[in-house]
Amino acid sequence: MAQFSYTALSAEAGVPLERTTKLVRGWIRAGAVEELGKAGTNKLMFRVCRTLDEPPAMPRAQTAEGNMWRAMRGLRNAFSPTDIAAHATTDVVKIAASDAQSFCQMLVRAGYLRVARKAAPPRREAIYRLVRDTGPKPPRERRVRAVWDDNLSEFTHLPGDQA
Repeated sequence: MAQFSYTALSAEAGVPLERTTKLVRGWIRAGAVEELGKAGTNKLMFRVCRTLDEPPAMPRAQTAEGNMWRAMRGLRNAFSPTDIAAHATTDVVKIAASDAQSFCQMLVRAGYLRVARKAAPPRREAIYRLVRDTGPKPPRERRVRAVWDDNLSEFTHLPGDQA
């Protein structure tokens, strides 16, 4: 596209508008895109002024819990801890299957996941299903033995030790 707006690029690339906005701002900082001002449609217009050798880094701090939660939200219907560990591991954050298993068990106790198929050690892992997707931020366990959900700004109590 010779010239584009946030919405035009979003529609053309099939990317959410919020993500497109972050990408374009990163390209502007990197000097690959320049702002042309508002066009007749009153939309802010841009144009590519040079191509980049590497895409600009997106300013998102990765955490193990955040990566696992995003993987669960993407896989939503059926996944094992090994699936979550594989989908959530990046160059920055390494996640072991045992860590994913612990995170899944915590979310089951809090009511975010449901066991779709019980484990039969050592032959097969449990399969989980996401039943309470409250938004993009991962629920977090707090010291008070509760899970804090940043999306709802509320605690969900964890019953006593259950394995």
